[in-house]
Amino acid sequence: MAGAIAQETAQHLRAALDEVLHSSPEVPPTALAAFGRLVEVLEANADAVVFAADATVSTQEAAALLGVSRMTVVRLVDRGELIAEGGAVHRRISVSELARYQAENSNRRRAAVAELAEDIGEDTPPDEVIATR
Repeated sequence: MAGAIAQETAQHLRAALDEVLHSSPEVPPTALAAFGRLVEVLEANADAVVFAADATVSTQEAAALLGVSRMTVVRLVDRGELIAEGGAVHRRISVSELARYQAENSNRRRAAVAELAEDIGEDTPPDEVIATR
């Protein structure tokens, strides 16, 4: 699987980080570790997106990041499932809020699948319809 950056580029970045580590003692090890992790993520994942911690996105950008329509994002905001800043016309959603929503939604889906799996046993006929709601 190809990442957002090529393996050769990642190797160059790692070498540069090592050089900084040895030549700049004022750079805290935690910062270097964070940059190292960033390089790993960019190398491994073509869909990686990096934002500043305080960045905000429009409803259209949020929709693209979540893989849903803009109207779905608007509905999520209207229902209070996503917190947005601004008025009804120019809403901005913090990327940390998007991360929170994604994690919560992922946990909710995992729990639903686990619950469904518990309903299926050795004696469940393959053609039996299982109620999900």
